[in-house]
Amino acid sequence: MKAKALYDEKELLIKLGEGKETAFNTLYDLYSNRIYNRLLKLTQSEQLADELLQDTFVILWNKRDTINPDLSIKSWLYKVAENEVYQLYRKIARDKKLQEHIVSTFLESYSHTEEGIYLKESQELLDKAMDQLSPQRKQAFKLCRLEGMSYQQAAEIMGVSSSTVSNHLVQATSMVRDYIFKSKERIALIVVALLWNP
Repeated sequence: MKAKALYDEKELLIKLGEGKETAFNTLYDLYSNRIYNRLLKLTQSEQLADELLQDTFVILWNKRDTINPDLSIKSWLYKVAENEVYQLYRKIARDKKLQEHIVSTFLESYSHTEEGIYLKESQELLDKAMDQLSPQRKQAFKLCRLEGMSYQQAAEIMGVSSSTVSNHLVQATSMVRDYIFKSKERIALIVVALLWNP
């Protein structure tokens, strides 16, 4: 499209600051695809990228009268979009219930996901998390969470009571969750993005 050549960005930002919706719509048309592609790269989730794109442009509209028209709006939009991704990640890192839901969803779909790079990386992350567990907790986690056995079935294999299996599983799940959400690896964000279900 030739839209970019037809508009002066500074003029658009001045009009945006005055509350002109046409200026906002033009900026959206000019930059939304690029911002979306950046968000998709960061999150690996079309749903998340869509939601965060909308959030980014809502922020643009809400802050329209504070934006300096002499500065690049493209850089400003990229920074806002990236901040939205990191705020989402921080929110998830603080929300234990949401983490439990994500880990649970991850484990349920773990063996049903198509082969690919994200499965491989997610599997590596889970393996690293499980390596932090004691042998019994690791076995309980593997039997109950990954193989879908009941506490009683796992107890028989492990030679312990079902309440002991339950205790191991509670501790193991907590440790795995904490490892995944405290991980500095980029894949932690990908796992979150792939499994996000608002």
